Amino acid sequence: MTDRPHSRPHSRPLSRFATDLLLGLRLAFTGGRDSRLRTALTAIGVGLGVATLLLAASFPTVREHRDDKLRIQSGAVVSADIAPRSDHSLLIHDARGVYRGEEFFGRIVQPEGPDSPLPPGLSAYPAPNTLAVSPALAELLRSPDAALLRERYPQPVTGTIGPAGLAGPGDYAFYLGSDRLSDADPSTLRIDHFEDELPPKPVDPVLTLLTVVGVVILLSPVAVFVAAAARFGSEARDRRLAALRLTGADRATTARISAGESLAGALVGLGLGAALFLAGRPLVEHVKIAGLSVFADDLQPQPLLAALVLVAVPLLAVAVTMLTMRRIAAEPLGVLRGTGAGRRAVWWRVPLPALGFTLLFTQRGKLTSLGDNEALVVLVGCLLLLLIGATLLLPPLVALASRALRRVSGPPAWQLALGRLRFSPESAARPVTGIVVTVAGTIALQTLLGSLATARSATPAELALQDRAPLSVHFDAAGDRSGQLADQLRRSPGVADAVGYTEVYATAGDRPFTIRVADCATLTAVHRVTQCADGDVFTAVGLSSGQAGGSPLAAGGPVTLQPLGRPESTWQLPASRATVQRAPEGGRAHYLDVVLVTPSVLPAELLHSQAAMVEVHPVPGTPDAEDRIRSNAALISPTSSVHNPANGQPDARFLGVRSALTAGTVAILTLIGASMLVGLLEQLRERRRTLAVLTAFGTRTRTLAGALLCQSLVPVVLGLALAVASGLALGTALLFLVKLPITFVWGDIALMTGAGAAAVLLITALSLPALWRRITPAGLRYE
Repeated sequence: MTDRPHSRPHSRPLSRFATDLLLGLRLAFTGGRDSRLRTALTAIGVGLGVATLLLAASFPTVREHRDDKLRIQSGAVVSADIAPRSDHSLLIHDARGVYRGEEFFGRIVQPEGPDSPLPPGLSAYPAPNTLAVSPALAELLRSPDAALLRERYPQPVTGTIGPAGLAGPGDYAFYLGSDRLSDADPSTLRIDHFEDELPPKPVDPVLTLLTVVGVVILLSPVAVFVAAAARFGSEARDRRLAALRLTGADRATTARISAGESLAGALVGLGLGAALFLAGRPLVEHVKIAGLSVFADDLQPQPLLAALVLVAVPLLAVAVTMLTMRRIAAEPLGVLRGTGAGRRAVWWRVPLPALGFTLLFTQRGKLTSLGDNEALVVLVGCLLLLLIGATLLLPPLVALASRALRRVSGPPAWQLALGRLRFSPESAARPVTGIVVTVAGTIALQTLLGSLATARSATPAELALQDRAPLSVHFDAAGDRSGQLADQLRRSPGVADAVGYTEVYATAGDRPFTIRVADCATLTAVHRVTQCADGDVFTAVGLSSGQAGGSPLAAGGPVTLQPLGRPESTWQLPASRATVQRAPEGGRAHYLDVVLVTPSVLPAELLHSQAAMVEVHPVPGTPDAEDRIRSNAALISPTSSVHNPANGQPDARFLGVRSALTAGTVAILTLIGASMLVGLLEQLRERRRTLAVLTAFGTRTRTLAGALLCQSLVPVVLGLALAVASGLALGTALLFLVKLPITFVWGDIALMTGAGAAAVLLITALSLPALWRRITPAGLRYE
């Protein structure tokens, strides 16, 4: 008995809060057609945001499934030891390639017994000289533009690679059956299983930073939009709450009832968002970004993140409504909005972005610790303070601008717009907040991406050298036929010249060098040697020996050969017949010496086991020259590979992250645009009676359309100015964090700002038909 008086004061507030929320939920569905329509609009807005959040929550699962597939498909090829020959072993050779910029995953396979393990995705081995291809590659081979590709792979297609053998539905992959592979080729592996552990991927802290920044920047507008969607229809809802005050409800009760109505829209939005996610999931298989694609079955939200979305969205709707209602007094005679408190409310808004900016600067030098959870939390917190703080500054700016602009005379449309802005700056700023966060984040993200791309790309001088560099064709286990292979490629259409040679690595004491094997014709043409005969040796002096006055290799002596795929051996290097200056290759002088020998100098068996390299110079202006050379090389030997220095991608992971973030930015801008349209239509629906009255009193349609445009234009101009300032500040902090020069790509900044302004103007134009429907006399009807 003594406990009950103490427990009652604690239990009644919770019970009252739940009762008022339930009443708001009930009013949202039973309060008439307008209430149901407001709930539907809120659900649509929240549903779009929830679908996007569920998509983001699926990325960890997509990565996990992709890593599992790669481990099953290629673990043994990458990590396992060479297996002994047996009834359950097979020979496998990597045959990946490129066609018009698209990379191919290819393997040549030769089973060595009846129990050889099947590659994932295959039901049977392809017969020798036949292909099993992925569905995407099969479709490409059938296309009219793939004539060169069909020349490269003329073998008949007899099988299809299933999903188990592909990382994504858009992968270009094939298995080529063979009976000519040999383990004497160092590039051919013998394995007895496919699934094995993959070596850990190196962690690039800059890429980690880029990924974290991109995720926060792309998801922040979604959170802002979900919060704004929870207040759709708030003005009419707040006016109805004034009637509840006549029944004895206090301000706290009306706030809780309003939160219950927002909660109803958020809960329906959760179901709608889940339905949109499930309905749109099959479409992901048709999207390919940076060569990556995803199966629909792999797009599964991570359970913990999905639960976080399901819990956070309703809580966000309730919290935003409760905070907003603190400045709104739903009195029995009407609704009073605390617009005058805007000046006092600024004091806590400005320190938020300033604090985020300051904390971000303090993280310089701690980039290598981004694998630590504490460092990631600090980074994410700084970004959120900057971005969310920028949006909190927009309503006071709109209120301040409306008070300052009321002294500016103008046409009736201008006066109507200013009156609307003074009456409810929050409602005017709400549709623009998503654009502010998106543009600010995109400016910062593109600034970071541009600086990283500049730092990780070749200089103009290096690009010029790469453009002049020849294509390099490798033929495995053909080192004794480099001259013949060069002759074959030289006769191919579109080839101006081809030079063949073979290289063997060696050391003389602690001095590494390269032995280049070529015939006399090649040595004479490339290295300008004179009086060459088979059996001669020459030393081409690089910058190091040139500065020292001569190369010690010219005198010959014992050296250690380090051939690929074979054990080291000691060999007597003959004395050089002559010493020549090493010719620049690709316009670049070399520092180290190289020993030039004719084919008969090295043992024939050793020479045969090494790869032959042919440098091919295409005829300038030949269309598809690289693809033609790749096809000709594949017809000579399916195990050949072609490298183009001009197409080198030293950091493919960075390019993949950049492409994914760019695609995400476009998707978020589209989402924010759709949300703004829904919000603007909701405001027009709420104001239909006011618009109808203005029309009845003779206001022209052109004036109302101009008022709508001005009403959107003022927050947009202020919002974009705030977004540019916030984006530049955040971009500066991020560049300072990664220790890169602080430079801005003003063209990209102008493009993103213009895209944000164009999006608002387009959305305003799309809302004009709804405006024209709202100004009919039927809008005077009142229920």
